[in-house]
Amino acid sequence: MKINSFTCLVNLQIVLLLLLVQASHSSCQADNSDNFSALEEQLKVSTSALTGKKVFAHYMVCCPTKGGASSVDDYKNEIIEAQRRGIDGFALNCGGWQKTEPHYKERAFLIYEAALQLGTGFELFISADGAALHEVEDILNSLKEHPNQFRFKGKPVLSTFGGEGENNLFGRALTEQVHQLGGIFVPYFYPQPNITEHPQKLHAEQLLRSFPDVDGFFYYGAAGNGDQISHSNSVLAKAFLGAGKLYMASITPYYRGNGGNFRLFETRGFEAMAKEWEGAIRDDVPWVELVTWNDWNESSYLAPFGLAKDTELWDGHFGTMMLSHVAYLDASRYYIDWFKKGTPPAIQEDKLYYFYRLHPKQLPVTVNARDEAFGKAHPGGAEALLDHVFVTLFLTKPAQLIISSGHKKRTFYLQAGVNHVSMPFGVGRQKFTLVRNEKVLIEKYGEHPISKYDGKSRFNYFGGSAVANSAH
Repeated sequence: MKINSFTCLVNLQIVLLLLLVQASHSSCQADNSDNFSALEEQLKVSTSALTGKKVFAHYMVCCPTKGGASSVDDYKNEIIEAQRRGIDGFALNCGGWQKTEPHYKERAFLIYEAALQLGTGFELFISADGAALHEVEDILNSLKEHPNQFRFKGKPVLSTFGGEGENNLFGRALTEQVHQLGGIFVPYFYPQPNITEHPQKLHAEQLLRSFPDVDGFFYYGAAGNGDQISHSNSVLAKAFLGAGKLYMASITPYYRGNGGNFRLFETRGFEAMAKEWEGAIRDDVPWVELVTWNDWNESSYLAPFGLAKDTELWDGHFGTMMLSHVAYLDASRYYIDWFKKGTPPAIQEDKLYYFYRLHPKQLPVTVNARDEAFGKAHPGGAEALLDHVFVTLFLTKPAQLIISSGHKKRTFYLQAGVNHVSMPFGVGRQKFTLVRNEKVLIEKYGEHPISKYDGKSRFNYFGGSAVANSAH
């Protein structure tokens, strides 16, 4: 078997760090636990840096959580929320730049400034989209020397959403331009002429033939179920990594479009996201991009915007009832640590994450987010939905989960580790009870009931969570 010399060096450095921590621990007294914890945290950070594994989130610069007038402090708060969950940086999606929509450039600069002021090493790069694709020179020249610009092999990284152009000509010219400007180019291009959102092997081969000089490839996989996205990730990873290039996998929670793009895909709570994480780990991809941090319009967002019970965002611009997706983000932490370290982390406390829609799939809802201009209908793909409540659990020991969904009730007998369970939902309140050895560890009511007639949430998913009392 051929052994990569970089891998050997990484493993040696990790072993040395482990020995350092072990030695320090053996010499520490009980009152020195804080020092040992600091060393453990240093090891965690060092391991991530040495392995080169990165987790980014696709950030829509058009739509900051606090609105278009967001300040540096507002962006700092978003970065803090992301970084404390293991996210290394944002890919800043810009649909314009200086010549067309200068607010994109202004906001991007504020985000870079927020990262700089925090001083936590949060990394940023631009994902050019639309008109911004024609201002790549200014994008790279403006940001390439910034301390928080993400670099690979010392060069600034640039990504895109689209930009291949007719007959792939624009994409080839863009690749050459980025290289002339000293950048690393990892775009998302649609395969042509066989355009698809779910690339197969022939599309991956087609992309490599069409763009032989790109440094790598990013798959913007949002519109799809877990099987579709994880499979496309796998074939693309095999093709591009096999060609000696970079690959950035997509991992997404849920997708439901609006208006003329009124469609959705069933993701079975966190199950699809877990499958995508496991695929990225199995395929040994170097980078992952969470799609998305804040695309409120297409419901693929992960960003916190309040408490789990809160439903107000942007004065109803994206719908009169927004639902928290933070449970998808928090459940991902287990997989982020696994992805970066290479081994599944030990489960230290009992946690559960629950997911459900607030109305049955038969209920027609407004097609447009803000008004009834398009009337009421069912989104494309609604027939594949399951009127279920889904729960993902991380258990230290075997336990029983009791789900009370409206008038329905079911008990699940679960083993230690990661568990995914579901059952048909009932109209009314949702309750989750975790029991071990006849002791109740968790008793939690979902923040929102399920209604037979209220469709304001418009087929979106809600996610909540609970953690067992450490005394049990």
